[in-house]
Amino acid sequence: MQESVNILGTEYRIIIDDEMHRTERDGAERRYLHEISLRPKADMLDSEATDYERALRFNEVGRHEILHAFFDESGLEGYSQNEQLIDWLAAQSPKILKVFTELELL
Repeated sequence: MQESVNILGTEYRIIIDDEMHRTERDGAERRYLHEISLRPKADMLDSEATDYERALRFNEVGRHEILHAFFDESGLEGYSQNEQLIDWLAAQSPKILKVFTELELL
């Protein structure tokens, strides 16, 4: 994964944080520091999880935190605080992108 990403003109650092295990979170977006922290892929889920499941979770958490940043950078902080909306978008965005791609709408 790259070390930074431009979100609506603001550069956000992407940090794979080995210390996230100290929290119950798999990821975090820090709006004012322009950082997105993610738990390492190998630390996602429980010890029973497969590498495939961990990769799916890692990607979903990455999308989730990036969506927080998009809402924050858009001035839509209220939506950024709506975890249900963010979770839905993170889970459904690959499916939405697939339809857009199939229909050549990108």
